[in-house]
Order: sequence, then structure tokens, then C-alpha cells
Amino acid sequence: MNKIRNRVPKHSYKGEKWKTIKSNKKRLVIDFQNKCAYCDDFDRYSGGEDNYHIDHFAPKSKFKHLEFVYENLMYSCPYCNRAKKDKWIGDNSEITIIQNKGFINPCTSEYDRQLGRDDKGNIVPLTAIGEYMYKELKLYLSRHAINYNLEKVEFQLKQIKKSIDQKKVNGEYSEELEAVYKDLCAIFYEYYDISCQKK
Repeated sequence: MNKIRNRVPKHSYKGEKWKTIKSNKKRLVIDFQNKCAYCDDFDRYSGGEDNYHIDHFAPKSKFKHLEFVYENLMYSCPYCNRAKKDKWIGDNSEITIIQNKGFINPCTSEYDRQLGRDDKGNIVPLTAIGEYMYKELKLYLSRHAINYNLEKVEFQLKQIKKSIDQKKVNGEYSEELEAVYKDLCAIFYEYYDISCQKK
């Protein structure tokens, strides 16, 4: 079983500092490294940061005083944000779980204990709480595996391109690597097209 993500996002600021979502979003994009807090989808494969949302972890409809509290704001893909909506298990913003139902804050390592990835990149629940989040956030959507694999292929492409460039500098044979590079490019763009359409 693989981890759902490679790093736990961290908020750089605390409290209520900026009074608009736009101002907060500029900082959240950096803190979350352009990735959704919940599914880890890279915004580049879904229209960029203009297409991403800001989710209120504890919903602002229930906890108005947290509307601009920075550590309550999560950079989120539109799919996770729409799925989560105003769902909250309790009447207190501090109580996030009741009887294996609720949401673990994605800015904690505890989140990673609830969810993982299989060898194909699909998100899978690891616990009862993970099962609840998996269903409520619709983490079963195939787009999450597609985006995960796109990122893996893009990383491989960059590594192969570096090797090709180095071989050319050294005057070495690089035709085989170039063929692999072209094949991976075809796979990458095929996946990229699917990710733009897949729900």
C-alpha cells in the first residue's frame, strides 16, 4: 500500500490575517504546493489554481467566526470541495469525529493513516474513518488515480530528458532513451486528455 501523498501540508500562518478568500488563497496555493488537501490532485491537471477552491474545514455556515481563520482554510479541488460542502458531524468546531464518522484535518499526519493508494493509484480507505471520508468526499472517482499517475509519468519524463541531454553533451548514444521518452510523452498526453474529461 502506498501513501495517499508525499507530504503533509502545513499552514504558514495562524489566525485571521486576511479578510478575503482571494488574499488567503494566494498563500494557500504555496502552502499546499498546488495540491488538493483531501485527494492530493495537482491543480495543473485540472485547470490550474483559478479552477481550485478554498474549503472551510469546519464549515463557515456553522462556524461563521472561522470564515477567515487561516488554519481552517484548505486548498481544494472542486470535486472534493463540492462533495464535502457543509458536512460536519458535531456542533463544535473542535470535535471532528464522532463514532468513526467525520473528517480528519488533512494538515495532520493522522489523515495519512486513514487513506492510502493501491498500485494503480486509486485512493483506498484504511480505517472506518477513512471509509467515511472516502465515501463523503467521493475519493473513489477515477480522476484521482489518473492525476496521480500523470504526476508519476511527468516526473519520469523529466528524469529521462535530463539523461538524454547529458548523453548528448557527452557525445553518447541516446536513441533508445529518446524512443522511451517519446512513448512516455504519448502516454502522458493521453492521460492528460482523459483527466480533463473524467469525473
